[in-house]
Amino acid sequence: MKVPTNSPPHIGKGIRTSDDVPNDGLLNQTSPLLLSDLKHLHESQSKMDDLSRNDWENLSKYRKLFQKDEQAKQALSLLESQKDSPSYGFRINNYRHCLQSATMVMRDGGSEEEIVVALFHDLGFVVCPDNHGEFSATLLANYVSDQHYWMLRHHAAFLDYHAPTHPNSNANARERYRGHPYFEYTAAWVERYDQTSIQAHYDTAPLDYFKPMVYRIFNRPSKGTQLHLAP
Repeated sequence: MKVPTNSPPHIGKGIRTSDDVPNDGLLNQTSPLLLSDLKHLHESQSKMDDLSRNDWENLSKYRKLFQKDEQAKQALSLLESQKDSPSYGFRINNYRHCLQSATMVMRDGGSEEEIVVALFHDLGFVVCPDNHGEFSATLLANYVSDQHYWMLRHHAAFLDYHAPTHPNSNANARERYRGHPYFEYTAAWVERYDQTSIQAHYDTAPLDYFKPMVYRIFNRPSKGTQLHLAP
């Protein structure tokens, strides 16, 4: 569709606009606030153009509190939502695969960052399968090392090396990155923790064990990086 420019933006009036679109049942209801002493924007402020500098300063201040509490919580919720998801043939599903790789890193003496990177490395596998490396890399980019960002972003190409009989994979896909400073680390990580974490008979730690680590990683000062596009 072409975005209309000859009419004003949609502004609600607190009434049902039409019967052709179902109502979500939340008309005129505000969402709960993060803290009880906060205040919602005024009802007349229906678009961002209406906000004052003071409004933005307050929102920016409280957004930091919001992210501190909600970012880790919602990332964990996305992973936890996959707990009862089916497998398409592997003996364990993606949820257990993520926990299993994190457990392996933990047993090898990995740091909290290394454990959380393993826990979330395939977080987007179900909802963003073809680009799940970029999904997890972008999620953690502001809180982890450049090495881990790069590994997360490219690990899927390295995993193909361990599936040479797969009819749709390219075992040499990782070769385009050979010579990169993080190539060997990523190759070793995928070989030890990614391709092996498909076992129903491996003793795996529960998600609750990792939750405090996740909160600590997301509570690190953000690098403020909006997007990584480096090869």
